[in-house]
Parts: sequence; C-alpha cells; structure tokens
Amino acid sequence: MNGTEENKDKSSWYNTWFRPRSWYDPNGNKISDGTEDRGEAPERRRKCRVANVVFAVIMFIAVFVGAANITMLISLRGANDVPMPDDDAGYDLDSGDMPEDWHELLDHLYGGSVTADANVPLEKAENGGKLKISVASGGEVLSYGDIYESCSPSIVYIKGSIEGKSSYSWGSGIVLSADGYILTNTHVIEDCVNVEVGTVDGRELSAKLVGYDSDTDIAVLKTDAVGLKPATFAEPDSVSVGDTAIAIGNPLGANYCLTMTDGIVSALDRSVNTNGKTMHLLQTNTALNEGNSGGALINDRGQVIGVTNMKIISATSGVEGIGFAIPTDTVLEVVSAIMKDGAVYGKATIGITVGVITDEVAGYYGIPRGLYVAYVNENSDAYAQGLRKGDIITGCNGKKCTLTSDLSAEKDACDIGDKLTFDVWRDGDELSISVRIMDAQDMK
Repeated sequence: MNGTEENKDKSSWYNTWFRPRSWYDPNGNKISDGTEDRGEAPERRRKCRVANVVFAVIMFIAVFVGAANITMLISLRGANDVPMPDDDAGYDLDSGDMPEDWHELLDHLYGGSVTADANVPLEKAENGGKLKISVASGGEVLSYGDIYESCSPSIVYIKGSIEGKSSYSWGSGIVLSADGYILTNTHVIEDCVNVEVGTVDGRELSAKLVGYDSDTDIAVLKTDAVGLKPATFAEPDSVSVGDTAIAIGNPLGANYCLTMTDGIVSALDRSVNTNGKTMHLLQTNTALNEGNSGGALINDRGQVIGVTNMKIISATSGVEGIGFAIPTDTVLEVVSAIMKDGAVYGKATIGITVGVITDEVAGYYGIPRGLYVAYVNENSDAYAQGLRKGDIITGCNGKKCTLTSDLSAEKDACDIGDKLTFDVWRDGDELSISVRIMDAQDMK
C-alpha cells in the first residue's frame, strides 16, 4: 500500500470504519452488535452472520439444497445489515427438526435472496459525460511485484452508508478514467444514500451515480477526482482457461486493503443461475472474500480480465477455490449502455425469483419437483396474469422445470413481448399461466 503514515492517521481506509459483527465508532466505542432490524429469532441467524465473515450482500445469493447440506453462491460485499439464508435451522431431513409447513422452509431458503431491481438512492451525476475505457492486447509478461505496483493505484475502496442503518457497505472499485469514473458492482452500492471512494494515496472522494444494471451487477460512479490512474482492460477474446488470474481488492475491511491473491482462470462463460437470472462469468480459484466485490481480476500482463463479484461456499463440504468475475466483454457493453442512457435497455425478463425444490425436499413434504416462486414483481405481466409467491412452477412451454437453468433457457430463447406458458402447482391445484416477457426497465 502506498499511503504515508500521515495518510494512515486520517484515512478511514486504514483504521476506522469496517465493522464486522460488532461495530465501533472512530473512538473505539461499541455502537452495535449487529442484531438490530433483523426480525424475529436473531439467535437462529447467528451462524449465518458469517455474512460478516464470509460474506456478502443479498444480491445474487443462490442456495442449492441437498438432504443435509447447504451450498451458497454469495456475492462479496462487506459489512451489511441484511440477513441471508443460514445453515443452522435444522435443514437435515433426517433430524426431525424440519418446519411442518414447506412454505416456511422454502421462504427461509429463498426469501432472503428476493430482490426486485436493486434500489440505489444515491445522488445522480448531472450527465453521463464521455468515457473511453483503455483496452489492450498482448504486452509483456510482468512479475507479480510489477503487476501489483502497476495495478494497485487503479483499485479503490467503496464505502456506502445506508439511511437508518449503523452498518455500512464495503467493497472495491476499479478506476476507469483519470477524471474520476469508477466501476464497481451494483450490489456494493445497493440501498446506499452516500458513497465514499478511497484512493491509494489517501484521498476520500464523494461519489455520485452515473447508472447501474442489476442483472449484470455492474455500476458506474463519478467523483470529482483528477489524476487517477485508469486500469487497462484485456481484449475480451484474449482469456483462456489456465491463464494467470490475480485479484486485487479490499477483502475483510480496512486492515486488508489492496490485498493481492493469485490463481488461474478455471473456466470461461460459466452460466451461473441466480434469482431466476443467468450470469455468464469467468470462474477462478483465486482467493476471494467479502470486500473483493467490484475489484479486479487481472492477467499476467497487468490487464483487467474481470470484475470479481461472487464465490461458492458450503457450510459442510468445505468448498474452496470457486470464485467468479464478470468478464471484460460484459463490462464494456454494459458500461457503454450506462454512459449513454444511465441504464441498460432491451433486457428480457420475467420478473420473478425462483429457487430449486430438490428430490429430497419434494419427497419429504409430498410436493412436486420444480421451482418455488419466492417473489413476483408487481409491475410484471407474471403478476398481472396471476402468478404468485408460493407457487411451484413444474414446467415451461411443455418442458419440465426442475432447475433454474431450465427456466432461463426457455426465457433466453425468447424476445421481449414473447410469451411463456407455465405449468403451476398451487397447494394441490394445477394451473396454466401464460406470461409475457418484458423489458426489465419497464418493471421499475
């Protein structure tokens, strides 16, 4: 880290604000144990408050449930005040401690991941302005030390305050331009009314919102900075499995800012189904932790190949080394749309959040295999046609739906205005509901 001792004394990047589990003011006085505003039975969520140790925000949490195992795909935002599905509620089908009502179980598993379009009440920048992202191909292979020296000045911290909350959002960002455009994840700034961007030289800059996209988890901020060092992005088609993958970000808060970890690119174009949406991501075994959200995944030439945003963890099976990053081609396309319109238009969506009902859960409760509807956007045609929270989608367009990818495949084959016909099971009744696919922006 390149800050001076003077900067360390005055910069919250280094010493004041990150508050996992128990939170303190800058004078060291405890202000919260993190249990407020968490609803009933806070003890029941105690383990899942690893949310402040291994986690993240609720944006893009997908839970894959086995008979006695819960694996979670989590995003990587730092301290927050939102509960997430936990592993200590007796979800072992052999334990005898399962809820009597299957709705209760599925709401507990999937209700926490419900998000309509992200809410970002941050003050808007006056206009998108002009932005030219630096993209390069080839180049000299650099040592790890040279990569760190070259790239770390292009990584910032993101600190977001949420109105009425004593907790904060913490994450990373990537410098896009010398005059203060910053790239980060949407989930890092979700619900934030103020955002501070911290630079490697100790500056703390107020940021405004240029625009964001929930589906791709990309957001652009604008500060009044000058003299920042923009990151260079790799050509989208230059990444291969086995390539070096280096992450630089701000995991675990202030004490570990500008941490560099290394690994390889494990897979390309990995389809990750979350909340009924499909993201196409790079997979890496590079170590990622909460706070890395919005940071850079970098090749051995010092070029950004992705924006880190998710990882898989398991409460019981010891999953390691499965992390994800938004690839450069997605970043370039979405940033361009945000700079032009402040949002991404023309994205087809159904407007629902679903979760998988496994064979074990279906057999235990005597309900169909399918997709549990955890949320229906009230501005969607799905809601207008009568699809409701608690329904189970068993088929789509005559094909069985047992995985979120089954539904995503049918949706992705359609255009805005096309219709999907769902086979729906509702507490013993079988229904057929036809739903028109809409532009995501029309549901806001």
